[in-house]
Amino acid sequence: MAGLRKLRGKYYVRLWIDGKEKLLPTGTGDKPTAEKHLKRLESQEIEIKQRIKTEIESLRRRLTIQDGVKKFLKSVGTERNLRRSTVYSYSLGVNDFYNALKGYVCFDCLPKESFAELTRYLQNRYNKTTVNIRLRSIRAMLRWLLEKELIDRLPFKVRQIKTDTRLPKYIKPDEMDQIYQHVINDDLRAIFRVYEFTGMRLGELANSERDGEFIVIRQSKSRRERIVPIPFDLIADYDRAKDLHYSGSWISHQFSRACRLAGVTGKTLHALRHTFALRKLIETNNISLVKELLGHSSVIVTEIYTKFPTAYLGQIFKERGINQAAIYDRINA
Repeated sequence: MAGLRKLRGKYYVRLWIDGKEKLLPTGTGDKPTAEKHLKRLESQEIEIKQRIKTEIESLRRRLTIQDGVKKFLKSVGTERNLRRSTVYSYSLGVNDFYNALKGYVCFDCLPKESFAELTRYLQNRYNKTTVNIRLRSIRAMLRWLLEKELIDRLPFKVRQIKTDTRLPKYIKPDEMDQIYQHVINDDLRAIFRVYEFTGMRLGELANSERDGEFIVIRQSKSRRERIVPIPFDLIADYDRAKDLHYSGSWISHQFSRACRLAGVTGKTLHALRHTFALRKLIETNNISLVKELLGHSSVIVTEIYTKFPTAYLGQIFKERGINQAAIYDRINA
């Protein structure tokens, strides 16, 4: 039988469906008015219970956001042979998705307006670059769920937020000289020089090996093996760096520390990769070759370096030289 229950000053009609209590609001704190609601519902109790049971069963068959997130993270890495770092990045994004929209139970409960809720949540916590990284992860999850037919439609279109386009940060030759002056550890000097003259990403050193005067990178961001030449005079540095097994985070931290000591601000270890790209572009005037050396998936990615005027790059790098002899002088300075 139905009954009344008062919560926070308002009356609710109590129904019992499959042994569980279900509360229907009366919208009033006045008991006589609430009793009138109760009488009306009692006359339709069987129909109301059946309708609620049907809604509950329908909800159980629909994919909840929590289950969708779990399914995606459990399967996508193995299914697509993704790197652990990629799966970890996905997990950050989709967990933010769940936390931002926890007021919704199922994917098909999400209105288009919920995308605005999601972006507000992200923008209140992260900078624009990180927001877009999270949004790309969320988009990957939604497309995966749709591909697996776990959802019937995309709840909304994931659009990245607009960011200011900034040129890649590079390090001038005189700045590099200043940085090396503050690196007293010979192991670190060798490691930094390898990154400077091969353009490798931070994690690629550990996944590479030398074959004569070339470095074979077995595992990269694009998952494509690539081969990068290494100057003869840097072979000893590469062999030394490979034997050290320092963590990437420690190497990155030490480079940032050397930059601070040298008074070079706003530069990280990744700036060495940008510096390598710009030097190669001015040296070869071949954007396709630079793309292959960097391991980019598309030349469109590499074209960011063409935003620098050629004369400007020549002014910065050609005056110091970028050939083998100049490299040798630099190393032994």
